[in-house]
Amino acid sequence: MSYEALITNLAHFIHYLEIRKPALLKHPGFIQYVNDFEAYIHTPGAESRVDFRPCLDDKTVETPLDKYYFYQDTWAARKIFELAPAKVVDIGSTALLVGIVSQFVPTISIDVRPLPVSLDGLTCRKGSIAELPIEDNSIECLTTLCVIEHIGLGRYGDDLDPLGSIKAFKEVGRVVKPGGHLLFSVPLSQKSGLSFNAHRIFSKTQILDYLHSFSLWEEIHLFPEPGDEKQMERLQDFQFCVWCAHMKKKEVPER
Repeated sequence: MSYEALITNLAHFIHYLEIRKPALLKHPGFIQYVNDFEAYIHTPGAESRVDFRPCLDDKTVETPLDKYYFYQDTWAARKIFELAPAKVVDIGSTALLVGIVSQFVPTISIDVRPLPVSLDGLTCRKGSIAELPIEDNSIECLTTLCVIEHIGLGRYGDDLDPLGSIKAFKEVGRVVKPGGHLLFSVPLSQKSGLSFNAHRIFSKTQILDYLHSFSLWEEIHLFPEPGDEKQMERLQDFQFCVWCAHMKKKEVPER
């Protein structure tokens, strides 16, 4: 297509916007879009078959990134690859983490809303962390990141239950086998509390009590950048860090 034809097509596109999407023409980046297009089509090697699809915010708006999820998911992936389990059971973590891990380790994903995907290495099942369809002491490696704090608050369509998180801790403790590994994350602060219906905030003492049959092997604190546990002293009321913990179930349960 000739330069003149491309410019004509651009004029038709602008006319279309005037009728259908006039606000787009007022965007501060639209003039730059037109200038970039004209400069591009004069560049040697420019394509002759062209469509118009302005992406006007990408030069000025930062790429959306939830650093909590970025750091916790990369931490969990590293731990799994280090542990090299025969199988991973995940409960409710991000779809991206589950999908990537499943390409290295056979993975079972359990969620109240099962992932609607089909992927070699990944098995998706429906189930609740408060009542897992799993036998006692049977799981070598279980992951559940940013899940337990939501249980029983109705946020994701589950039943309201003030004991929801306690039940979840008991269930993961029940199904992990002695010597098995638990990788999880929750909001952590010096004081426990509830931000209804977003999440619960736990104290470290609480969690260690819930998981008394486990030993803490590794932990990181996200603020959202990885930091030191002492930074929690600066947290204000209902602020929290995300605590990522690797725990191992004791071979001989405490009596």
